[in-house]
Amino acid sequence: MNGTQDQQQGIGFRRYAAVVALFVIGLGLLVLLGWTIGKPGTGTDFVAMNPMTATLLILLGASLLTSLQPGSPRRARQSRALAALVVLIAASKLVGVLVGWQAGLDTWMFAAQLADGAGGHANRMAPNSAFALLFLGLSLFFIDATILEDQRPGEYLAAAASLIALLALFGYAYGVGSMAAIGDYIPMAWHSAAAFLLLASAVLSARPQAGWMQVLTGTGTGGAMARLMLPGLILLVTVLGWLRFEGEKRGLFVSGVGVAYFTLTIMVFGSILTLRAARVLNRTAARQLASEQARARAFDDLKRSDARARSIVDTAYDAFISIDSAGLIIDWNHAAERMFGWTRSETIGKRVSDLIVPPGQRAAHEQGVRRCADLDEPRSDFLDRRVELTALRRDGGEFPIQMTIWPLGNVSSRTYNAFIADISDRVQSEKNIRLLHAELVANSLQLEQSNQELEAFSYSISHDLRAPLRHIDGYARMLHEDAADTLTGEPRRYLDEISESARRMGALIDDLLDFSRLGRKPLQRSEVDVRAMIREVLGKFEETGASRVHLGDLPDAQADPVLLRQVWVNLISNALKYSSPRGPAARIEISGKRMGAAVHYRIHDNGVGFDMRYADKLFGVFQRLHADEEFEGTGVGLAIVKRILGRHGGTITAEAEVGVGATFRFALPDVKTIAPTTSREETPP
Repeated sequence: MNGTQDQQQGIGFRRYAAVVALFVIGLGLLVLLGWTIGKPGTGTDFVAMNPMTATLLILLGASLLTSLQPGSPRRARQSRALAALVVLIAASKLVGVLVGWQAGLDTWMFAAQLADGAGGHANRMAPNSAFALLFLGLSLFFIDATILEDQRPGEYLAAAASLIALLALFGYAYGVGSMAAIGDYIPMAWHSAAAFLLLASAVLSARPQAGWMQVLTGTGTGGAMARLMLPGLILLVTVLGWLRFEGEKRGLFVSGVGVAYFTLTIMVFGSILTLRAARVLNRTAARQLASEQARARAFDDLKRSDARARSIVDTAYDAFISIDSAGLIIDWNHAAERMFGWTRSETIGKRVSDLIVPPGQRAAHEQGVRRCADLDEPRSDFLDRRVELTALRRDGGEFPIQMTIWPLGNVSSRTYNAFIADISDRVQSEKNIRLLHAELVANSLQLEQSNQELEAFSYSISHDLRAPLRHIDGYARMLHEDAADTLTGEPRRYLDEISESARRMGALIDDLLDFSRLGRKPLQRSEVDVRAMIREVLGKFEETGASRVHLGDLPDAQADPVLLRQVWVNLISNALKYSSPRGPAARIEISGKRMGAAVHYRIHDNGVGFDMRYADKLFGVFQRLHADEEFEGTGVGLAIVKRILGRHGGTITAEAEVGVGATFRFALPDVKTIAPTTSREETPP
């Protein structure tokens, strides 16, 4: 029975004892009231309760009620005082009976009414009532006393009082008045006997977790047998005794036959009760056996679980070490043997600081162990977290480790358990990464310096080439003007080729200068009205070419306006140039769409297109997919577009089909917008 059930059962028994105490007090007061009004309850077959007996019952009830509040010394003293008073009065009555002298305590109240009885001893307290009162008073006085290995004298005294009361009740039940009386004294009143019996049971119930009641209510074999046998035996014997007495009194059978019937019935029903008790004992034994088997299985499971845990620890890749609060090793797995070089048998009982802690760190380690051992809840920078330390191998070599430590148990039996990983490879890798990073930074700086030098060189070369080209172009024009009439045929064609080559070289130098400037010019981002910018760009082209361009939705962009304009100039000029063979049927579509944290733009034409096999060369410098005689160009324009978009953090892609057209898509990050989460898939325009 668990603790909650025991507590509830104890409350129930104590509640029963309190009810009995109140009942007895009420009975005593009712008897005194009867004597006061002249109706003490006498009759032909039953006697009235003596007033002193009623008074002592009230005192016993009060003593029992007071004793039901354990833990209060004051209440305990009050209970014993009331019980002692009852004992003194009952003992004085019995002494008077023995020596033939009456103190008159039992006739002190209602003396006149008591004197109207049969005279002599007739109206006094019955000696057996005095015995019952004496035993009950003593049982309450010693209710918490214990002697001789948990023997409780109060229980034996209460049992003696109950026997006296039962004898009187049997006398009334069997119609044998002598059973309720001693000598020629007035017999014990039947309700006195009932009150004595109830009080005796209440005294036993007042302490349900001790003595006989503990056995009766226990979950063991004895308790189960007692609960089964006692009620049956008491009821059986009582009923059989009454049946035998009534049979002999009515002449149904003679005394000898009655004894035989009584004996036979006792044998039969006693055997039945014995067999039932044996069945209960068997069931109890079976439950105990099952419980023992369950405990054995649980113990086996625990051993298997411990074996599995041991196996897990021993087969773990990381080292496992367990130490006690004094810093002594109590466990050491195979991985620890491989990592540190010490076998398990060599480490058990040794100080962990002497084996794996470097000499320079041992003092701090010992101090930390002592500090944690003195705390109810250990706190440390090393507990319940990963820490990186330096450990010591058996050969004296030091190496880096990563360790996780967690405490188990309380102050008296605390252990510290740790899983340890050798991180030498990781530390070396990190060192190599740092070296590679430093080398990469140095190379990056060198590359940046080289790029700057290259850009400066290209700028210088391009700038220096412009002067001779201007001279060539100028002198060619002068020759055209001054010798137009004399230059004919091949000489004139040569002069035209010189002028055209100088012009193309000038355009190439201009593109190279623009390309080189892109690496030096800082970005100046701002809000750009893309639609207005495109219309302004289209205004620089022929009206017929601009009319081929159709604009869709064009969201604003966050970009450098000068550089973004260059992007649109190059892309639109390309679209116009490569769609010109279509003539009036040429069509260019430009649109855009905002998606998340980027703005996407699309420019599509139905021109000559290009072969996608060469798309990887499209954005390189001096990379052209068409011959010069087909379409003019320097091969730098798309490289400039890609570099501008790259500086903005954007991207560009192209797709085309020969003879069908080409589509360029590019995206710019929207620095003022956080990409929203959408439930549908969005595609660029």
